[in-house]
Amino acid sequence: MKIAVVSDSHDHIWNMRKMVLQANKAGVELMIHCGDLISPFMLEELDLFPGHIHLILGNNSGDQVLLMKRLRKREQHVTFHGWMGQIEPGGLRLGFVHAPDMAGALARSGDFHMVFFGHTHLWQQEQVGNTILLNPGEIMGKKEPAGWALINTETRQISHVLID
Repeated sequence: MKIAVVSDSHDHIWNMRKMVLQANKAGVELMIHCGDLISPFMLEELDLFPGHIHLILGNNSGDQVLLMKRLRKREQHVTFHGWMGQIEPGGLRLGFVHAPDMAGALARSGDFHMVFFGHTHLWQQEQVGNTILLNPGEIMGKKEPAGWALINTETRQISHVLID
């Protein structure tokens, strides 16, 4: 299975649209958004992705009331986890949060194969014990070129995909 991990889109509609198109072309089946989606209208861009999406809040959460209303209409397509998510696709235990400190603690717990986070807007991949700790960078493209992480659960290969 192929998974896209994204974060910090900060209402950048055009980069989110390009990212979704890249993920679709790559055969991605599942997407994890590690927070700071911001505005509810960004969900319309995610509607272009045919697979399932897992979404958490970040420190910039925009209109949460409207976001919750719009997420209810997408329950078959998007799972909202609040501040922290954990799933087990392809036999991998994955945890995801927005905050780097919390992600580090989850990685050190040894309960996950991979832990994803956002907030810093910078690509980061490191091994913490038996856990891979990963920040997919930012969709926004402010601090570094816009990008995301592509993960193959069978090979456990991780690629940093830049948005063109």
